[in-house]
Amino acid sequence: IKRILEDRIAGAVAMASSTPAYQFASKGYQASFAPQPKIEPDGLRAAAIDYIKKFDSKSWYNNPMRTILRGEHMTGGKEKRTLDAFGRENGAQILATNAQAEEVLRHVKNYRPPQVDFRAAMRRIDTKILSLPMAGEIIGNQALDFGKQDGITEIVEAVEANAVEQRLNDALFEDEQKGNVKIHRLPAFIGCVSNFSNFLDLCRKVLRNMELGVPVVVLSRSNTTQHCYRWFLLLLNLLAQEGIDSGMLTYFSCDIEQTKTLFRACPECPAYFTCSREVAESVKKNLPKIMSSTGGPNTMVATKYTPEISTALRYSAMIENKGQCTAMRHFVLPECTPEMVDEIFKPTPIINHVLESLESKGFAGLYAFNKYACGSDYKPVPSQPMIQWRMAPRPPQEIEERWREPVVDITAPSSSDFRSEVFVQELSQWLIKEQPITLAVNGDEDLAMKLFEQTGLGIYTVGTLENPGLTAQARPQDGECFGEFPPRAQLNTYTHLPVIIPSSTPGYNTEYTPEFLDRVAKGAYPLGLEYCEELFKGCSAPVLGMVKTLCTYLADSCGPKRGFGYDKGDRTSLFGLQRPPLLEESPTVFRAAAGTTFDELAPYLAPFY
Repeated sequence: IKRILEDRIAGAVAMASSTPAYQFASKGYQASFAPQPKIEPDGLRAAAIDYIKKFDSKSWYNNPMRTILRGEHMTGGKEKRTLDAFGRENGAQILATNAQAEEVLRHVKNYRPPQVDFRAAMRRIDTKILSLPMAGEIIGNQALDFGKQDGITEIVEAVEANAVEQRLNDALFEDEQKGNVKIHRLPAFIGCVSNFSNFLDLCRKVLRNMELGVPVVVLSRSNTTQHCYRWFLLLLNLLAQEGIDSGMLTYFSCDIEQTKTLFRACPECPAYFTCSREVAESVKKNLPKIMSSTGGPNTMVATKYTPEISTALRYSAMIENKGQCTAMRHFVLPECTPEMVDEIFKPTPIINHVLESLESKGFAGLYAFNKYACGSDYKPVPSQPMIQWRMAPRPPQEIEERWREPVVDITAPSSSDFRSEVFVQELSQWLIKEQPITLAVNGDEDLAMKLFEQTGLGIYTVGTLENPGLTAQARPQDGECFGEFPPRAQLNTYTHLPVIIPSSTPGYNTEYTPEFLDRVAKGAYPLGLEYCEELFKGCSAPVLGMVKTLCTYLADSCGPKRGFGYDKGDRTSLFGLQRPPLLEESPTVFRAAAGTTFDELAPYLAPFY
């Protein structure tokens, strides 16, 4: 009996320890955060300021954007003017002709990478493009095009987070070499975001894909597209220096119809977009394997008005003139008055040029030329009439993101109502329905715990009235893992898979091999999960292998994991898997249509069983 138990324990431990590091919240994942390189921010700031001061505004006209395929710069198409974040003309773009668009399509259909492991070369490129002088150039271009007031922090955090995601990529590649998984290497479409393009697009979506042999096609945008094209040119030149085939990197300067045609013809290709839910829904109709990160009405809850809370609200609402995915759109403050609203936003600095914030180390200035229109139910803040607000005792029934617009919704219940179970339940239901990226709760840890248990958001921040947490903060390199998820009930409307950061980007288009699943199917369940044998024994070998893989993953990954900010003297963070909201009126329901087989149901049932 002793020998049998020892064998079973050894087998279960072997299975549990085999969960690869690229699996979120696994023990290997947690071990992937250290060490991290550093970069000095003051030098980045000085270089960016110098680049902007010397920038020739004619350069984006003289060297217009264009399609670049296999290193060839294509011209001859219709020329148009590009726009910055506030609709102002800032350069030229040559759209692809229909014949050139067909060439791009043929390339996507037929190109296969000459090798699958570019890690050494791509990481040398990674270091060069995020070091001076190039880092100052990409920060400067982003500031000029998008109006980003603090591009320095993005680069500092990208340098650190890239090291983490490189290790996750290493683990994925190692698993492929073992024959456990297959990375699909059809070209990936990259829909650039404007506010975090230097990290999310250049690093996460482009470099991390390419280093494991996934070709990429970077797509132009309707606005703020110049700075993404400029880092593309830097990257293309660095590829040539490393001797990497130029077919790995394509730029498609296109209109919407050309994009749709390309997507419809390439349904098996993955796409990585950070965008609004409306854009994600539209793209997914033509491109089912889109991995989209979408926004939501980020919310702060404070139990009381204090000077520190006032500052936190202003910073969260005005960050990058609300051009940040975690910027606050809505806050809850009991007994809030119009006078408080005016006091909160009165100190907001008005700026005319991005240099003003870069030179003063600001990040939440209000651009004087920002023009927008609100509905009649919004009011201007008396001391800052460019900022619009509306207030009600209950969360808003309808709320729009209002990207780049200084607009705030306020829920102001009475103090007694705020503390009631009815209000907390109502707020929880609102958060589930609207699915903000982040929720900050300041002044009441018990309330924060209730909202955590009764909702299912990507990020929660808990602070005090004296040291409040903002909505607009996340350091993935410290274990402040985040994701921009749509409402769970509508997940398939907007994305193929939800995206978590940090993670291995090529992993989103990777599958387990049949040989691996067959091998796992013949093995044991993890220790303590042997009771699953009876329910799932009738599954086919591939499905049983998937069920056991899930069980092994959950045995290894469940439970909160501590991040690494506290060890640096920064914030304490926990990350991990969260169960569905604990609400009686919101049970977890499986819907199986007539004819559904147990093989089809089993992988979805296993995590709950």
